[in-house]
Amino acid sequence: MPTVRAAVLEAPERLVLREFERPRLGPDDGLLEVELAAICGTDWKTFHGKLDYPLPLILGHEILGRIADMGERFAQRYGLSIGDRVAVEGSLPCWSCLECQTGEYRFCARRRSYGGRAPADVPPYLWGGFAALMYLAPGSLLHPVASDVPAEAAVLVPGVVANGIQWARILGGVKHQDVVVVQGCGPQGLACALVAHECGADRVLITGLSRDADRLALARELGADLAVDVERDHVVEVVGDLTHGRMADVVIDVSGSPRAIATSIELVRKQGTLVLGGLTGKETVTPLKIDALVWNEIKLQGVFTKGTQAIRDAIKLVESRKYPLERMITHRYPLERAEEAIRAIGGETPGVYPIKAAIVP
Repeated sequence: MPTVRAAVLEAPERLVLREFERPRLGPDDGLLEVELAAICGTDWKTFHGKLDYPLPLILGHEILGRIADMGERFAQRYGLSIGDRVAVEGSLPCWSCLECQTGEYRFCARRRSYGGRAPADVPPYLWGGFAALMYLAPGSLLHPVASDVPAEAAVLVPGVVANGIQWARILGGVKHQDVVVVQGCGPQGLACALVAHECGADRVLITGLSRDADRLALARELGADLAVDVERDHVVEVVGDLTHGRMADVVIDVSGSPRAIATSIELVRKQGTLVLGGLTGKETVTPLKIDALVWNEIKLQGVFTKGTQAIRDAIKLVESRKYPLERMITHRYPLERAEEAIRAIGGETPGVYPIKAAIVP
């Protein structure tokens, strides 16, 4: 029986290569040849035991690949052929609960997930993108992506670009002539800045630290009008000067920094919108100037992840090739160096500071 290599997290900070039998597929199953699996902060937190995911676990929930094999009903249901390229959403909803049946499947309480809530000791074992092949269960969310799109751009569709559309346009309400500030210049911040530009914003500002020079430079290529190093310039003063004291229509904070979030409230105009998309940690309490929210009638909008419309629009945007999205993936690692890749994303490797990294199985 042919075997499949995968990087398995057996315990916190213990990632090993293992061989699994190639799954035998039923009529409703599929098999993906993984082309690229991008790494995000969730993978780093899981690696260090900061998230309560079952172990052993094959990480990798931002997945791009080609259909390697499938059952008859799987082919009929998805309308796919062997070799078709798809981006795979990490979530695997139950499709039976109220949230799933009303289109809000991202809030499904019974959902499993690739690279997260489906452990590697449950047949057919290959439940994550850090593997040469990945099992595709019935009900998976698969999205065809054109073959001529660079893999580094295509892999960003579900986990990055679609989030930018959901957070900036759909929930943030960015519109023509708005002034938008994005706090944080990681991949999610870069995507939000790009989408704000696509929405016709008059000015898009993005903030970062001095070490983020490469990220801020890429942000300008993706549509940001101004990049602010908050260690050199006071962003409240910059926005105040730019808007003659009116401040920003929409502020999107994906920094995950309590200090930055407090500043974000100062950046929003009266009756403006503050979008919060950065996680600070379950135990972190962030002090906020509630009076400022009340007196200024500021709308506070939490954001979680993308929905169906955002995914569809993200595919169109990525396939348009209008922006060099592939440049977000600055580091690629083979499966054998998966631990090194994860540690690099977490800032644990001196001299290595990826914008985003990916595993090439």
